[in-house]
Amino acid sequence: MSDTLLRVLILEDRPEDAELMARELRRDGFDPQWLRVDTEPDFLARLTPPPDVILADNSGPELDARRALQLLQERGLDIPLIVVSGTIGEDAAVGIMREGAADYLLKDRLVRLGPAVKHALMEKDLRQEKIQAEGELEASAVKHALMENELREEKIQAEGELEASEVRFQSFMRHSPALAFIKDDSGRILYVNNPSHDAADIAAQLHAGDARVFASGEPSRSIEEVTTAGGLVRQALCFRFLFHDAAGRRLLGGVSVDITEQKNAERALSEALAAKDLLLREVHHRVKNNLQTISSLLHMQAALLPDLAARQALRDAQLRVHSMALIHEQMYGDKDMHEVDFGEYAKRLTRDLFESFGAAGGRARLRFALDPVSLAMDQMIPCGLILNELVTNSLKYAFPGERGGEILVSLRSGDGGTVTLTVVDNGVGLPPDIGGKRSQSLGMRIVDILTRQLGGSMVQQSNGGVSSTVTFTRSGKV
Repeated sequence: MSDTLLRVLILEDRPEDAELMARELRRDGFDPQWLRVDTEPDFLARLTPPPDVILADNSGPELDARRALQLLQERGLDIPLIVVSGTIGEDAAVGIMREGAADYLLKDRLVRLGPAVKHALMEKDLRQEKIQAEGELEASAVKHALMENELREEKIQAEGELEASEVRFQSFMRHSPALAFIKDDSGRILYVNNPSHDAADIAAQLHAGDARVFASGEPSRSIEEVTTAGGLVRQALCFRFLFHDAAGRRLLGGVSVDITEQKNAERALSEALAAKDLLLREVHHRVKNNLQTISSLLHMQAALLPDLAARQALRDAQLRVHSMALIHEQMYGDKDMHEVDFGEYAKRLTRDLFESFGAAGGRARLRFALDPVSLAMDQMIPCGLILNELVTNSLKYAFPGERGGEILVSLRSGDGGTVTLTVVDNGVGLPPDIGGKRSQSLGMRIVDILTRQLGGSMVQQSNGGVSSTVTFTRSGKV
């Protein structure tokens, strides 16, 4: 079994006596880590960190046990001090014990040193346990008193809050514009938030859904007509629900709001929207008619021109006007005039282009791969013009002579509202002055301008045909 570590401060002017004390402690099973001092400054300096025990000579030339005790007490240090003296009278020994010494013994009886140290350390532990227990007891008593006081305050506060809540609730219910009521299963009104006779009469009229809620247990909402005491017919939105009172009875709760003004406003708004819808349809119809007139005039004028290039330019312009007229025609016929299904539009426009090109259109096969993509007017028109130019270019240049082939029109909708419009043919490709970003042709310049207007990008490839892809992000309704 290992020795017990013991930090010892020895107040002794004779080194040999200090050595004897340390030797005696070792014999009693301690492992003393000791220091010897004989002056007050050294003594005070060795109190930090505090030793486990102090062995002090009662009659040191510069510092004795009585002064050492006084220094400990002044600093509030509870360190056992055992007086070890060559000679000490009984009265002096009793006196220093009363002043706070843990024990005393003579130097010629150091055999008692080990037991005296053990006893002093045990007494110190008991004192500390007592102090701790008394502190805990006092803290517990204080805590209990504080808890009782806190509970009293919480009770007073809770009672005050309950009373304030009751007053607040009653005031809220009296001043609420909504009618609140409670009924039992016989239809008897137990509570109405507004004490007026008119409110009670209206609550009695609101009974159409009471039985259904009692039977199903499910809450309900309904709009009902009631008549006020002045004979006015009002529209009431009534909510009903079941709950139980303290006695366990099932009761019906109801809240009713007068929505007469809202219903009148809703009716007026519906009529205004219908008028606006009619006006928009008329606008689209007239714009479509005007564009068709312009398209017909351009077609007639082109037929009278002897110059082939001028005739072709007017014909291209006529096709562009026709592509816009189709948009207004489709918007005029659709239920939703804010957005149009571009896939359906693409089918019709492309087929019209094939018909207008006659023999060239007859030699080419048309194929579609179209997702349903709805576009608003601000994107519909530029997309329609872009499609018109790309398909027109394929019909003009892809299949010269008697050559046949295929034109694919693809429309895809991707994540994040991305829309991809692609026109692909397997013809001979575009002439050098037509294809590419630096093309001088009006059609490709239109495509470039409209693609930038959409905030998109275009990629065109010519390898065994032409593939033109325009990508942009779909906007919301306008």
